[in-house]
Amino acid sequence: MRHISWIVTIPVALVAILFAISNRGIVTLSLWPLPFTLATPVYLATLVALVLGFLAGGFVVWNSQRRHRRRARREGNRVLYLERELKEAQARAAAAEKRLAESTRPVSGPVSGTLPGSALPAPVAENNAPTVH
Repeated sequence: MRHISWIVTIPVALVAILFAISNRGIVTLSLWPLPFTLATPVYLATLVALVLGFLAGGFVVWNSQRRHRRRARREGNRVLYLERELKEAQARAAAAEKRLAESTRPVSGPVSGTLPGSALPAPVAENNAPTVH
């Protein structure tokens, strides 16, 4: 990218230098309602007008993009907020899983009323009557 900017900048600078060398005549500038006049070289008046036009155009473009910059800033802040909220939710979920694992883990040996090889309690039969098939 730096090379491209030099490829553009060098020819523009050469044209500006050649223009300044070729147009050294004096011109008088005045603004009608004001009593002031200014005698300046033609190249200086032209280059100043070009620079002022460039700056004015840049300001207009910058100002017209204000809405997009504001939206991008808002969206960036929202992304940061949601990422922080996600990390907090993940931390809460990890803590809850840890508490659940600690509460379901037997303290020592199998708990009475549990199935062998399982931490779940054995199903309790409410009705001991035989079933007919």
